[in-house]
Amino acid sequence: MPFTGPRDESWDGPLAVPVTAGCTGAGAEEGPAAHPAGHFAAGLRLLPPRQVHAVQPQLSPDQQSAVDVIQGSGPVLLPGAPGTGKSTVLVEAAVQRVVRDAVDPEKVLILAPSRLAADALRDRFTARLDRSLSTTPARTWASYAFDLIRRAKAEGILPLARPPRLLSGPEQDLIIRELLEGHRLPGLELPWPADLEGALETRGFRQEVRQLFDRIIESGRTPGDLVRLGRECGRPDWIAAAALYAEYRDVLDLRMPEAFDPAGIITAARQIFQESPAFLAAERDRLQVILVDDVQEANPAIFELLADIAAGKDCFVAFSPDTVVQGFRGARPDLVAELPQLLSPQSPVLERPLQYAHRHAPAVARAWLGVADRISQRAGGQLARRLEQLPCQQLPGGEVHNGRQQGAVEAHLVPSAVHELRYVAQRILDQHINHGRDLADLAVIVRNGAQVSEFQRYLSGQGIAVRVPVAESAVRDEVAVRPLLDAFAIALDPDLLTPEAAVSLLTSRIGGATSIELRRLRQSLRKEEIQGGGGRTSDALLVEALLEPGALSTLGIEGRAARRAARMIQAGRRAAAEPGANAESVLWALWHSTGLAGAWTETALSGGPHGARADRDLDAMMALFHTAERYVDQMPGAGPEQFLEYLLNQELPMDTLAARAQVDDAVELLTPASAAGREWPVVIVAGLQEGVWPNTRLRGELLGSTLYSDAVEHGAEYALQRDPLSRLRDIRYDELRSFSTAVSRARELLVCTAVSSEDDQPSSFLDYVAPLEPGQEARAFTAVERPMTLRALVAELRQHAQLEGRDAAQAGEAARVLAFLARAEPPVPGAHPQSWWGLLPLTTEAAVVPPGGTVFVSPSKVETVQKSPLDWFIQAAGGEAATDFARSLGTLVHAIAQEMPDASGAEYVEELVRRWPALGMKDNWEGRLDFQRAESMVRKLAQYVVLMRSEGRSLLGVEQDFEVALGKVPVDDAAEREAVLRGQVDRLEIDREGRLVIVDLKTGKRQPGKGELSRHPQLGAYQAAVLAGGFTDAQGSPGDPLPGGAVLAQLGTGAKNPSIQQQDPIDPQENWAMDMVTEAAALMAGSSFEARHDPAKGSHGGRGCRLPEVCPLCVRGRQVTE
Repeated sequence: MPFTGPRDESWDGPLAVPVTAGCTGAGAEEGPAAHPAGHFAAGLRLLPPRQVHAVQPQLSPDQQSAVDVIQGSGPVLLPGAPGTGKSTVLVEAAVQRVVRDAVDPEKVLILAPSRLAADALRDRFTARLDRSLSTTPARTWASYAFDLIRRAKAEGILPLARPPRLLSGPEQDLIIRELLEGHRLPGLELPWPADLEGALETRGFRQEVRQLFDRIIESGRTPGDLVRLGRECGRPDWIAAAALYAEYRDVLDLRMPEAFDPAGIITAARQIFQESPAFLAAERDRLQVILVDDVQEANPAIFELLADIAAGKDCFVAFSPDTVVQGFRGARPDLVAELPQLLSPQSPVLERPLQYAHRHAPAVARAWLGVADRISQRAGGQLARRLEQLPCQQLPGGEVHNGRQQGAVEAHLVPSAVHELRYVAQRILDQHINHGRDLADLAVIVRNGAQVSEFQRYLSGQGIAVRVPVAESAVRDEVAVRPLLDAFAIALDPDLLTPEAAVSLLTSRIGGATSIELRRLRQSLRKEEIQGGGGRTSDALLVEALLEPGALSTLGIEGRAARRAARMIQAGRRAAAEPGANAESVLWALWHSTGLAGAWTETALSGGPHGARADRDLDAMMALFHTAERYVDQMPGAGPEQFLEYLLNQELPMDTLAARAQVDDAVELLTPASAAGREWPVVIVAGLQEGVWPNTRLRGELLGSTLYSDAVEHGAEYALQRDPLSRLRDIRYDELRSFSTAVSRARELLVCTAVSSEDDQPSSFLDYVAPLEPGQEARAFTAVERPMTLRALVAELRQHAQLEGRDAAQAGEAARVLAFLARAEPPVPGAHPQSWWGLLPLTTEAAVVPPGGTVFVSPSKVETVQKSPLDWFIQAAGGEAATDFARSLGTLVHAIAQEMPDASGAEYVEELVRRWPALGMKDNWEGRLDFQRAESMVRKLAQYVVLMRSEGRSLLGVEQDFEVALGKVPVDDAAEREAVLRGQVDRLEIDREGRLVIVDLKTGKRQPGKGELSRHPQLGAYQAAVLAGGFTDAQGSPGDPLPGGAVLAQLGTGAKNPSIQQQDPIDPQENWAMDMVTEAAALMAGSSFEARHDPAKGSHGGRGCRLPEVCPLCVRGRQVTE
């Protein structure tokens, strides 16, 4: 990433240069991009952390009332909507206790739901005190609980041989996996219900088990409690799960007693308090003031821990029950109603509700209230749903609302996902360019990590700097990492290398093959196979070449990507076979074998869009190796297989404390969880689709973890009364709270977008923030203009510069602007006509066939050249689509016809069944339909054989080669070239009169019309070859044969019987076919190839064009050729 920071005005040395994540400093020698010591010494300087100083904020009356609560007043509740200044009150209350009441800062505890929130509170607190502290005043709940466990161990209260540590997710998953595998042995089975038998070995089942275990640990229950609840609730799976959970606890106690489950760390801390009242009393004495932010994100165990340390003491607890992002982790916003009883059971607590909007402009505040009003309101939440403007519209600092500060809320529909990406980019650039906002003043919030990755790729491609939280996107989803993981999996199990996987690997960021290279690679492999007498498909050869790289040694540049992929797989297989192999060793072998570290590093340092992409790729590789390092450290006995499964199974990205270089002025791209607690002047909430946001899929229902939580808290009878609809309603409320959080991040402008199409329906959430106007029946599509980028501007100017007639003046203005952009320093790419494809000079005007060369013509190419010379040339140059299934099927049918030319229908079907697996089709409904189509073809072939005999013809040969010299043909204005007609006929037959009949077996669905048969180019070329003596050497052929016509045997049409299309014999005195062949030879050897459209054809884009992308007669092609 670009290494940026505050500008040092006194620095007169070289400017900082972009530095990749692969470089960890001078002399870094490990990781994906290792560099020699001092490589960046001239361009890299380290900057100290920014010094943050804060001035005392001007508090509103409701805030001041809370801050002024005197020492010794007991618990204070701070209900308030988002943006009412709850966090500010907590910081200021802590500062006042230190400054006014002389409370030792070391005895202040600030708790927050996430590490980012805790860090922000810590920074604000220390900035207001303007001094550093020896301890961390702000912690997450889990961090505080772990600190209690650590101190209990240090004081001898907790008898542990080793320092306590958190049990990682992979460790927990591995233990559960080992236990489940052990219970699959005969005689050791657990009593799982029969309907779960098919799920026991799946990854998803282990996730369900982990989720149930987490709920058991959080509630502090035992396996016996689970058995009892299982009987009461009629859940036999809980009885089996209880036995598994008991073994799980035993394994932990024996193998790693110092490890604590993340889900149970709060419960473990409470247990220490219960078993050691003196330790609890000392902790309560130590803490003089406790401040808790966003307690609505807490689960029941956290509420109970808070009661242990804060009941009756000075504490400030802030909450907003309508903004929750930790619902999937057990957050219980309804429990805020229990706070008065938990914190002050003997006397009433102080309540200081916050009601004034310090963040939101009026329009945004109304939008948030519109969303919050849709959420079921629980007791204790009434005071947290007030969002009023300050009296006299006065803001802190004496500012008054002007027109801009009134704010705006917009909802937009677009017709496709691509339009949504373009619209978001357009709005970002509009705010940045036309409204003068820094990019850092904007945020884009989406529902999940997959959407984060999609928007990041698109916005970065448009040149918009984007900042994504480190733990927002999973490592496995990175474009550069995925092929490495695919190669990792293939190295462990070569059977995973299917033709599809091979193509994906070759065309990936690591493989780097283009579609043309891939096609040429297939052709080269197939050519060598045929020359060696084989008949395997290119798919099979591709797979074999990557597993046995010796097959690639004879290939040229077309084998470049394949050789790299094969090296990777071989290196991975060798590394995995080494004794003691682990995730790090196999990953390093794979990465090192690619040889891309130096190239990507050089590209990253060169800057520009390509440099930014290489920089991101190297960052992704570093993150992958960091993940592998942590896994190996935490799981020293685990093999590469477990790491791969763990990484592919990660539902949430792995968090990290490692610092990453980030661009200062960049658009933030986040999910609601990472946006919580922050704010921006402009927020764009994108991807509001039904089924995505809200995502109302029931969670944890296989093993009933939600039912278990209800049964523990309210009893089995209550839990059983809840039906799926009530649970769906709860999930929808959770989704609304998450959406409410996203909406509440905006200060001045909130923009919400959704797609409306046949496949995507907009979410109802869109109407909550911006309801339709009275009388408005539906929301219209929003026009998506071009993004305000130089690239888009140049494209639009080039389009207008070509206008003529009445628009000539506009064209002239566009040309002048393009000239200005072309003369700029640096010049704008694409502005100068020298870079326009349609105006580039021809690379050569020489004929395709050099002087002294020979033009080789085949009958099938005669037809293509006659229809459109440009089509033939593009295909001959490698521009034809890669071999698809239809062609592979046709090859198979032709191979059967060659080896069994006179078989019966049953014999043909038997041979088809034997060869069918070579096509690699799946055994599903689609594969069965394809087999039925192939079976129909071979049965029609048998019918044709019978029909041939009935007409008095006999077979002379199959796949019969021929070659005929055509003499010299004229080539443009150059010297003539020798031409040869050569090819191969499917079947060569002889009729009763001794004439040769050429039969071409067709497996496609299209057949020529009756009017085309008389002058069909391919059939005519075959007959011309007969007249020219191309088959005189065929066994059984008469000495001077005449043509008896040519036949197209249509096997691939939907008809029940083969369709026989016959061309009449050509009169030797009127050999029109030879003239056509000679003309085709002259065209094929020339230097120019024109495009032709057949107005009678309706396929291929409507005018019979197979290549509209480069055809000058097509609209799409004119963009390239003009």
